[in-house]
Amino acid sequence: MNRKKVMMTLLSSMLFISSSGGIVSAASTSGDSGKPTTNSANSNTTQKDQTPATKKVVHTLANVPAVKVTARSTVHLTDVNILAQDDGNTVTYTLSYKNNDSKPMMMLDYWSKVKTKGGTSFSPKLIAKDQEKKTVSPGSTVELTYVMKVGREVKLSDLNFLIVKWDFSKPNYESTLGKFNVPASYSITTPVGKTKTVRLSDSAVKVKVSGIKVYPGEDKKQYVKVGVNLNNISYKLLDNPNIKWILRTPGGTNYPLTLDKDSASISIQAQANKTLSLLASLPTAVKLERSELLLVEEQGEEKTALPVAALQLPEASQTNVNTEANQPNIISIDGQPVSTLLESARTRVEDEEYDLTMQWVIKNQGKKEVKIPKYGLEIRTEDGVAYPIETKALDDLKLKPGATKTIKLISTIQGDGDTSKIKFYVMTPTTKDESKEAETSSNGLEFSYPVGIYTIPDSVITGDGLTTETVIKNGKGTFGVSVGSLQRLPWNDGDIIAAKVTIRNASNKTVQLPELEAMFTIDSARIDGDTKLIRAQGGKLLGSGMVTEAYLITKIPSELNMSRLEVTLLEKVSEQETNDWITLSTSGLIQPLSYVGAGKTFTQGTGEKETELGVRRTYIYPGTSSNIVYTEFEMTNKSLRQGGLGKLVGYYKTADGQYYKATAKQADRAPGPGQKSVVTFWAKVPNGITSSDMRLIVGEGVADSKFVTGEGEATAYVNAMSFEIKPSSLTVKGTLSNIDLYPYTFTGNNIRAYLTGGTSVQIEMSYTLTQEEGIDSGKSDHKLILEMSHNSAGKTFAKEFSLESDLKSGVNQSLSWSIDDEIFNKLRGGSYKMALYDQFQGNRIKLAEQNYSYDVSRVPDEEPERFPENISNIPIE
Repeated sequence: MNRKKVMMTLLSSMLFISSSGGIVSAASTSGDSGKPTTNSANSNTTQKDQTPATKKVVHTLANVPAVKVTARSTVHLTDVNILAQDDGNTVTYTLSYKNNDSKPMMMLDYWSKVKTKGGTSFSPKLIAKDQEKKTVSPGSTVELTYVMKVGREVKLSDLNFLIVKWDFSKPNYESTLGKFNVPASYSITTPVGKTKTVRLSDSAVKVKVSGIKVYPGEDKKQYVKVGVNLNNISYKLLDNPNIKWILRTPGGTNYPLTLDKDSASISIQAQANKTLSLLASLPTAVKLERSELLLVEEQGEEKTALPVAALQLPEASQTNVNTEANQPNIISIDGQPVSTLLESARTRVEDEEYDLTMQWVIKNQGKKEVKIPKYGLEIRTEDGVAYPIETKALDDLKLKPGATKTIKLISTIQGDGDTSKIKFYVMTPTTKDESKEAETSSNGLEFSYPVGIYTIPDSVITGDGLTTETVIKNGKGTFGVSVGSLQRLPWNDGDIIAAKVTIRNASNKTVQLPELEAMFTIDSARIDGDTKLIRAQGGKLLGSGMVTEAYLITKIPSELNMSRLEVTLLEKVSEQETNDWITLSTSGLIQPLSYVGAGKTFTQGTGEKETELGVRRTYIYPGTSSNIVYTEFEMTNKSLRQGGLGKLVGYYKTADGQYYKATAKQADRAPGPGQKSVVTFWAKVPNGITSSDMRLIVGEGVADSKFVTGEGEATAYVNAMSFEIKPSSLTVKGTLSNIDLYPYTFTGNNIRAYLTGGTSVQIEMSYTLTQEEGIDSGKSDHKLILEMSHNSAGKTFAKEFSLESDLKSGVNQSLSWSIDDEIFNKLRGGSYKMALYDQFQGNRIKLAEQNYSYDVSRVPDEEPERFPENISNIPIE
């Protein structure tokens, strides 16, 4: 008896010694049937052993009869797999022992052998993780998986799987209890759309192929992406099983599949599932029809690959990632549709290379928040040269449902700026972390494929953007944009560049303009600092066909020469972020200002906002070292409503290009329909300056991104024009009647200078001061000077009056003042001259003068008369 026990122990130990090769887990049940398919590994067997007219391919072993190991307990063949390799085929099969007895079943009493129908024997071995399964408790089931190597020509239907028990009554101490034979019609491949239940790391897992997509590649390659769903139906965590995936073509060629970045770690909680993305790069000549997905498990130090399952792949979906210009490309991210659009592009050519600036818009159209992968972005030329685009906008970018992100992309490319020769590629991530270490498979291939190949939209740059409309389409609508004018204007010690941009709603529906900002690029220098955008109207809504204007302003040194100028409108996304909306390029040639000749007017605006502009007259107020150039400028409201231009800015320009900033004075109130508003400009210029050929540059003042009105001070100006001024030569009138003080008229009459017999003279006069109706000039800075000079002594006495404060509007107004001087002491007659001057900023021009005789009617009686009474107070002609 002791000898028998020793022999049993020795034999049992020999059976369970682990082989040097790796061992694979077995599947539990399949139980699914579907349309006929052919297992490529043993396709010859299925074709020979079945009659097409009567045989039907099956995918289950459920009908293979069980083998009894006791009167009540049984063993089933539940799964079998075969993997073709260079040194032969690897076969795994699973036996399921069901103990229906009342006492434990000792697994030391049973083992398995395999023989071909021709009698060749094989020695299967238990996989490592099943070697510790010693017993089967009453009422329970234990699965044991065996692995063995067979020849390349051996087929599953050739094999008999034997169940053997110790029997010491037999000459060789063993007894065969029964055998299993795989039907010739059996295929190990799970049909398309069906689920295969397998055992991974001793966890039951349902495996199903969710789809296969093919992406175009380069160098005669195609990128294959297989989606696989793993459903952990066990009651414990499935944590990173040591499995591999293989794509097997109908010809039997195996291509390893690599898990993408997001699928690299497989950790699935009990009763949970996860979808994996498997990637491969294949030659485009490889046909994928009737291909299979193989699941293998690596075991042992040698990591021997043992078959677990084979699943038929569905028909591959050829993914068209090529996207036409201005068309969206829908990308699936975590099952959510994400729309992407290459919205705009602009180029700036410099020597033999050019800068390409694009806007890529991403919008989450799904119902859940998505994390945007850190795609690889690049420009590729027709001959395959790639220019990577660096951006941090995709770092940890998450979009809530309906959220949009616009990303500005900039790349420098060798070439002439022809964007029809390049395309924008969006590649799946190939990096594990910020170190950008490539994630590669064991064969060294990098798995990154394009999810979008975008045709570059027509550049929104024109060769010369002046007056040439460029039509753009974006998420806000369709717009026609052009540079209406480009002006270089003097400002203090520098210049202003002022571009008027016209924006037209080119669609048939009302659109809303985005919040816009401005940027200039002069030659290759971007001016991001002191650049302003002024909108011509407050509203942002544009009806179909409506036009609005915006003014882009920046300041530059006066000595700067330009060869090219680009005007960019930026869409304000946030307080810190903007995106290019459109860029218009010009040759940098500044347009000459519109010229208005002497006596001519210019009407600005259209429709309900017309204003007629013109110079009325210009005077020169002479001074000791400098003269004052003074111009009266009229604005006439031609519209049907109160309105007009805001605060005007002016510069005097000499024939040789010298500029003198003018001080402007105008009414705060806008003129009503048909009314005029007078603006006065003046500047001090050196005495030597010739004023006869001067021009007055007049523009609309702006500040803080709006037009200036009221008391505001302008920091720049736009819409400038050049007016011929031709200073008037003033003739001094011989009387003080009807003196033009535009918009006033002054007449002085009944002027009397009363002698008193002492040192004082009392002057009294009546006057008429009228203002032309419908003209508003604001408060006048002019002073009227009435100067009396004693003809015999030549001494003068001046009296200063302010319009509207000292001199009141009206007819027959009175005015009086007195003069005290020794030359009048005891004066009894004589004549004097009364002159009228217009004084401005301390400089005077004479308007009129007239001689009078003194009035002696107030001289005391005791004083003898020096002149007959009948000739006093008579003006001297």
